[in-house]
Amino acid sequence: MPRTKASPKKCVKTTNSHPGTNTWVFLMKGDSLNNTDGGVPDVIKLRHPATNQPAMFVFSPGNVTVQEVLTFDENKRSWFIDDNVKSDGKLHLSTPIDPIFLILPYLRKSQQAQPLEQCLWDEDFIETTRLTQCQNLKLTLVADRKGDESLQAYKFNEEKALIWLHKKVERVIEVLKQKGIHVSQGAISATYVKSTKLETASEVEYLKYAHGIVSEYLQEDLSKKLAQHLNLADESENKKRKLNSPKDTVEEKKPKKDTTENESVLKPKTPESTKLEKPQKATIGKKELARQKAAAGSKSITSFFKKK
Repeated sequence: MPRTKASPKKCVKTTNSHPGTNTWVFLMKGDSLNNTDGGVPDVIKLRHPATNQPAMFVFSPGNVTVQEVLTFDENKRSWFIDDNVKSDGKLHLSTPIDPIFLILPYLRKSQQAQPLEQCLWDEDFIETTRLTQCQNLKLTLVADRKGDESLQAYKFNEEKALIWLHKKVERVIEVLKQKGIHVSQGAISATYVKSTKLETASEVEYLKYAHGIVSEYLQEDLSKKLAQHLNLADESENKKRKLNSPKDTVEEKKPKKDTTENESVLKPKTPESTKLEKPQKATIGKKELARQKAAAGSKSITSFFKKK
């Protein structure tokens, strides 16, 4: 997802007089910390749109924007905060996310047009209704609005959603090219340093890479539909075929061997077959023939011990 450019700000939160006991380091992008009313951002749990598992998100004061919380965790890492040592060295980052991604699973689940607040009601995550207050929430890009504007009733439109996701993929491709991210198959990671030999990635490689990034916020079936919409081949099926083809050939060869063995066992023996089964005499070498010929006219050693 394209990220808004802003200088990161450190937010060290302390809930008691001992900062080392309950303190964590948070780097937040954007202007979420700047608020004239004195409000503070809220870190809450919502349902992740792809995994359906709990995930952390940050709402700005007034629920104007929402950001995803990412945690960088590494072994043997700690923080020095004032005069204290924080043994938990996790680093929390927040990046802006389009709230439509969080609303999509609820829209798809609803079979009929419903008011947005009713559609977003989740007894496990009651804070989900905050998404209705987000700024620039254009749900008509992925759904059809029913009734008057005050009702705010929506019904999911798959065709619209795929077109909207297609534009998101194209936007990600633009950012990848601007940042010079290496997306070819030879790359080890996104921070891979290219050699002096320039490698130009094809448009298909950019499309696959961008589709993978967008799919991190989509359910599996919707991700597959987006791949079909983008005319991307299903690589998982191709890999299965490649993996299965050698195994199939081996399995095909095995029955042939077994059938030949069974035929040899079940086939009755005939005089002709017994002749064929008799082992052939070993051929005698030239040296052996010469030695036998030389010893043909000589006496045996026992003849020297006979009585004359």
